[in-house]
Parts: sequence; C-alpha cells; structure tokens
Amino acid sequence: MRKKLGILGGMGPLATVEFMQKIIARTPAHNDQQHIPMLVSNNPQIPDRTAFLISGGEDPFPALKQGMEELENAGAGCIVMPCNTAHYWYPRLSQQCKVHTISILDSVVQEAVVRGYKKVGIMATTATMQTQMYKSKLAQYQIEVVEPSDSQQVAVMEGIYAVKGGKVEAGQQAMLPVFESLLTQGAEAVILGCTEIPVALAEQAYHQPHLCLDSLDILADQCIQWATEDAVELVA
Repeated sequence: MRKKLGILGGMGPLATVEFMQKIIARTPAHNDQQHIPMLVSNNPQIPDRTAFLISGGEDPFPALKQGMEELENAGAGCIVMPCNTAHYWYPRLSQQCKVHTISILDSVVQEAVVRGYKKVGIMATTATMQTQMYKSKLAQYQIEVVEPSDSQQVAVMEGIYAVKGGKVEAGQQAMLPVFESLLTQGAEAVILGCTEIPVALAEQAYHQPHLCLDSLDILADQCIQWATEDAVELVA
C-alpha cells in the first residue's frame, strides 16, 4: 500500500491541479498502482493570504488548520501546501500537525543551494516579498537576491490574479518581462515563488529549467521522494 499524500490546496485551484499533474507526470510509474495516492482539499474559500498580511483581511489560519485536520483524519501520511504565501503559517501548522509535512520554501532554498547559485531573483506575491520569507532563508546560505521594482511587483500581482481568474496568457504577458529583467540584473535563476507563476511561465520553466527555481516542480519532487521511499513494487 502506497503512502497517501495530503494536499492542502485551492490557493488557487488551477495551481493545485497543476501541482497534481506535475506529481503524476514526474512519478516513475509504469502502471496505475505505482502512482501516488493523493488526498486533496481543494478549498478556494480559504481567505486571501496576501490580503490578510498586507491590509488586514480575514485570517486564513483557521481554514488552513481545518483543512490540515481533515487531511489527517482522512489518512494522509504527509501534508503539503502548494501555496508559497500560505507558508507564513507553516511553522504554526507544522507544529500542530500529527503527520509529516514538507515546506515548499525550504525545498526551493535547498534546491538553490544544491545548484550552487550565489544570486537569484524572486518572483512572488507582495506578501511573500514583504515578509521576506524567501530572502531571510536565502541569506542563511549567503545567497544574494534580486527583487522586482515597485512597478514590476504590481505587474507580478496582476499576473498572479490573472492566472487565478483563468487568464493564463494574460498572466504570462504581465510576468515575463519581470522574469527577464531579473536575469538581466544578474540573477543566475529566478524563484517562481507563487504557485500561479509556474503556470504562467510554463514555457520558460520547460525550455530554460536552469534559469527557473519552479516551486511547484521542486515541491512535487520532494513529495515523490517521500512517497516512494521503501515503496513495494506493484503490478497492474
């Protein structure tokens, strides 16, 4: 019996589906039974994380905690959140969680360390940028960061919400110039640090993976590694 992965999603719904697709595509499976069982809480009604952190909207923590507990009770052996900004609450959630958890932030930063980057760009929500969730972790490894300008950050947020609204092409048009600008400023790669960003910049992540620290890809790989450890070979 494969271990069950719990996904605390809906932040946003398209990013959650993309994350599941990445897990399926990247799992070394030859039949149905070799794929990873996933329990998914795809709850778009979790209050907006950026709104709370920037302007004092409704606190998402109770809804996040409830979703986590539902996944625990459903039998998840590990719980992950394919949402970077929600990791503001990760320390509290992981302390209260009864099962294993994997941090998307820690996973991305460790990948940057493994690749040997000394300077990376960051594209993320305004809340993730202002709380310095990535910047503070990268500083522990002496990795310099390049951040968008104020006007570029506005474009990033416009792109993120375009993807949340299903307008992926508009999201790409808004965010691609920012991505290219960070590279021009000396970033060796850019952290796609909001899970809508890899959806919009999928072409760049596919054709130029060395220039992208794709938070969805990296978290998916960590989940596969957890789920396939000591896996028993199964047949169709």
